[in-house]
Amino acid sequence: MSEISFHQVTAAINDTASLHDITFTIKDEEQWAIVGANGSGKSSLGRLLCGELKVIAGACRAAVSSGYVSFERVNEILELERRHDDSDFLGFVDQGTKAREFILGGDREQEAKLEELAAKLGFAPILERGLKFLSTGEMRKVLICKALLQEPELLVLDEPFDGLDLASCALLRELIGGCVRKGVRVVLLLNRFSEIVPEVTHIAYIQHCRLLVSGGRRELLDSEALLRFHAFHYTLPSQLPEIDASSASAPLPEGTPPVVMKEVLVAYGEKRVLSGLNWSVKAGEHWKISGPNGSGKSTLLSLVSGDNAQAYANDITLFGIKRGSGESVWDIKKRIGLVSTSLQQEYRVGVTVKIVVISGFFDSIGVYHDYSKKQQEIALRWLEMLHMEKQANASFRNLSYGEQRLVLLARAMVKQPDLLILDEPCQGLDDVNREMVLKLVDHLGKTGRTQILYVTHHPEDRIPCIANSMELVPAVGGGFTGLLTGAAQ
Repeated sequence: MSEISFHQVTAAINDTASLHDITFTIKDEEQWAIVGANGSGKSSLGRLLCGELKVIAGACRAAVSSGYVSFERVNEILELERRHDDSDFLGFVDQGTKAREFILGGDREQEAKLEELAAKLGFAPILERGLKFLSTGEMRKVLICKALLQEPELLVLDEPFDGLDLASCALLRELIGGCVRKGVRVVLLLNRFSEIVPEVTHIAYIQHCRLLVSGGRRELLDSEALLRFHAFHYTLPSQLPEIDASSASAPLPEGTPPVVMKEVLVAYGEKRVLSGLNWSVKAGEHWKISGPNGSGKSTLLSLVSGDNAQAYANDITLFGIKRGSGESVWDIKKRIGLVSTSLQQEYRVGVTVKIVVISGFFDSIGVYHDYSKKQQEIALRWLEMLHMEKQANASFRNLSYGEQRLVLLARAMVKQPDLLILDEPCQGLDDVNREMVLKLVDHLGKTGRTQILYVTHHPEDRIPCIANSMELVPAVGGGFTGLLTGAAQ
């Protein structure tokens, strides 16, 4: 197998950013983890390894077949599915491209291998489902499977464990080990040092689109220089930004539960997602929601956020108002702040970071109203609290996945809503930004008027103010229902 090498390479990322002076070699038998903060250039380096960036200067040798899996790639695929969605014309829900069809790409000779991989990754039941109906974790499994079927010499996985439940993470680690044993060179692009798998032999650290240090695994993990590059401790603000009175919703009557659900059923065709779910969020409570990939966590949150039409067919009361009683969906949204993968996928308008945050006052994608000087000041203050103030006038679409996540967090918190819905808020965030976000959300939950609904697959991403938890477990007859498990751990 040929050596992969770059010598003093400069490569264009977009019109305003480039990788600089990349000198990097992957020899036979070497498996690499490339670690760095959000916006450091990890994903771009992965694309360079796979020949997807234009080299402006320097010398490179990387003529190997490669597979590349990333959040950005998931977004590109789902955007294409939306463009070809004919549901409105057909009068029924268009399933779109099924997972099996997408993975095979017409190559029926790979059917047997697909079945074997699907069994190993535990997603055989979703092969006949449309891509747009898969969870984040399920989509990542599909992309990894598609890449492996192409039998690449180099497999680049960008944040492969984000969005996967614990069981799926264990299966993926086994699969990565199997790839290495078969002679595939693997490069992991990671935010978390804890996700470096045992097979990794070498580590590189990237910052500001430059490789700062690289070397053997043990040498790098013991390096004081590496710890210094990655060290940061977030100091909580003395007080939260003020609330904009002109856009604030009227206070709820004392003791009003924000969420009451009774015997909720959500199904798409014959497939049940949620079945017989009963759940109440009392005034002042914060909740953690857990469950395996595909258990309906995001569906449950979409019933609360007003983004799922099946809420009208169920007994659901939000902020004291029963759904379907004549309320506007905007009456619900004005009390809610939301961070989710689907929102990030939908936020495709070409606007600045500042405008994205200001849009949180209007619950819109983009801003189509005049906004006040006070709203702009509050938005910039939230960006400052998340150390994103220097990006205020940058294009949102040019940010890294993790940086976009931080901006959407600011958007969600800008009005200090009655209910903050966080669906995997730390997805794509590095150790530094994760610590910052968890502390800030905890501070908001303890000191503000905001109640929190929080989904995560990572037990270490704990928010101390959350003392209630619900696990989604299989229900009799199909789908998932809620199991209240007491204090969140």
